Amino acid sequence: MRKISIQQDFPHALAMLLDAREERYKRLDKFPELKNVHIVSESRHGRILDQKREISIADSMPAVIATLLPAGADVLVEVSQFDEDSHVHTFTVTPGGANDHIFRIKGVSRYYESGAGESARSYDIEIHSDAFLVGPLIENAIADVYARNLERDRRSILNFIQLLNEEQGAPSGPADDQRPADGVAADEHAHGN
Repeated sequence: MRKISIQQDFPHALAMLLDAREERYKRLDKFPELKNVHIVSESRHGRILDQKREISIADSMPAVIATLLPAGADVLVEVSQFDEDSHVHTFTVTPGGANDHIFRIKGVSRYYESGAGESARSYDIEIHSDAFLVGPLIENAIADVYARNLERDRRSILNFIQLLNEEQGAPSGPADDQRPADGVAADEHAHGN
């Protein structure tokens, strides 16, 4: 099993971060980096948002891993819940096509205020593969891809905040902050198969 913890800072209020997190999926034409995400189902139960999404990773998967995966495994299925009161997102991600033996990702992300007018999100992610002999290779590759995709996601949120500010005539401020996120791929632990 491979564990990663990632912290990402945003120079914006928590309410703005949370709005941007969801609303950008309604405007995919403005965000080609999200073209690989398809919302399969979405429902609300009080203040809990349940979602099922399919995420194509074909373009971001290292070639060596792509050759090891069976058909359908280059599409990930994410099942998640977002608690709008606590701002906690729990999720599981598995390859499509009944290939969950190849790898499973479980994670929790938390969105919170980090200072006056600033916010952050943290991720704690576990990646586990039952693939014989190549399990650790798959876990490491998935961890690297996931960390890169979360940084792309951070930039997408910042770009969406900037777009919202421009549309509302507000100063764009630090929305174009493109610094790498703090703590990417920090606190990594390899525990073997």
